[in-house]
Amino acid sequence: MKWRNEDTIAAVATPPGVGGVAIVRVSGPRAVALTDPLFHPTGQTGLARAPSHRLLHGWVVDAGRRLDEVLAVVMRAPRSYTREDVVELHCHGGHAAVRAVLDLVLAGGGRMAAPGEFTWRAFMNGRLDLTQAEAVADLVVSGTPTALAVNAAQLGGRLQQEIGALKEQLLRGAALVAAAIDFPEEQDWTEHQGELARLLDQTAGRLEELVGGADQGRILAEGLRVAILGRPNVGKSSLLNALLGEDRAIVTDVPGTTRDTLEELARVGGVMTRLIDTAGIRASQDLVEQMGIARARRAMASADLVLLVLDGSAPLEPDDRELLAQVPPGTLLVVNKQDRMTDEDPPWAGEVEGFSRLGLSAKTGQGLEGLRQAVHQRAVGNKPLALEHPMLTNLRQKQAARDAWQAVDGARQGLAEGRPGELLAVDLDRALAALGAVTGDTTPEDLLEEIFSRFCIGK
Repeated sequence: MKWRNEDTIAAVATPPGVGGVAIVRVSGPRAVALTDPLFHPTGQTGLARAPSHRLLHGWVVDAGRRLDEVLAVVMRAPRSYTREDVVELHCHGGHAAVRAVLDLVLAGGGRMAAPGEFTWRAFMNGRLDLTQAEAVADLVVSGTPTALAVNAAQLGGRLQQEIGALKEQLLRGAALVAAAIDFPEEQDWTEHQGELARLLDQTAGRLEELVGGADQGRILAEGLRVAILGRPNVGKSSLLNALLGEDRAIVTDVPGTTRDTLEELARVGGVMTRLIDTAGIRASQDLVEQMGIARARRAMASADLVLLVLDGSAPLEPDDRELLAQVPPGTLLVVNKQDRMTDEDPPWAGEVEGFSRLGLSAKTGQGLEGLRQAVHQRAVGNKPLALEHPMLTNLRQKQAARDAWQAVDGARQGLAEGRPGELLAVDLDRALAALGAVTGDTTPEDLLEEIFSRFCIGK
């Protein structure tokens, strides 16, 4: 990593804008030395002699001139977020005051923190593993009580503990194999084979469960990506507005009004959902419309759920049929404009029997609750949520756990086929390395840098 622990870093830890309080956070070996001259306490004790984790009242002063009335706290290593000395100056909210205080810290020798650098230091100093560090970023943007519960459990170390238990089992298995290789005349390999088979079966079964629930964990932690597709004028933008409960997208009778993707966050069925309204997909010679259609197709490819909107009051058109042939498995058909239909089912219902579908009217709200329930079911599945169980919550964790599962399965097969212990040891080493990638023990440096660069500055 390009960052250095010997630097003392500083950043504003609260969002920009007007508010009651804004926090300047400083971390590193000179955190106290940089801030002590700036803080004039109301009482006798300055920051250099202040007890840890106790708020002090005073003023930030620049060349004898008072800048802002603040509360200050010193959190001495290792009892801090980064396990370094940390000082926080709680200023009045507003750009001028907090910027002036931060500038004083930087002028004294501090360095502006990079995005995620505080959490990176917590990770490097052993306070958090990588699953907990990722949970910090997810917790900041949790938009529902369910997401909050999942991310708080992750931050509390639930997945870390599960991965640690699996590593212990594999290490026990690796020790049995190593003993058989190094001391073949002293070991009863037949007896050890039974114990190794049991350890491998247990580990493989648990990894299978984790990988199988990874998509649900990711959706609960990050939110569900829902792409709203259809040809022009079937009611896509009206559906987005209905789900949001506000007129966010422009709705007209003119085909091609939506020329680009429009993304909005909303709670749908209790799940944080990123709704993506897309340009109507049809054959077009218009260059701008073609660009919007290309983006719509990319949204379809990356979505967790595709809602294909069809006009239930009109016959299917060639563009509808083309989309029906292109959408991914699991697409939900939304038969819109029920308020204009004389029958519950459209006349072309027989042509879409292979799809799940529901009817609604984005205009009147009829059937909207049923759609919310369908989205919720797609997010959480048919099984009851078990938030007390460890979950993989992103694609990186899922891939690493899958690699571990495949390596353990390879060891199981090798043991059953009587392969030499040296080959079993290779599979077990692969599995341990993959589990280490989940928690960050064996994660490449460039990937760590990418992960932490996604964080906000100040966290």
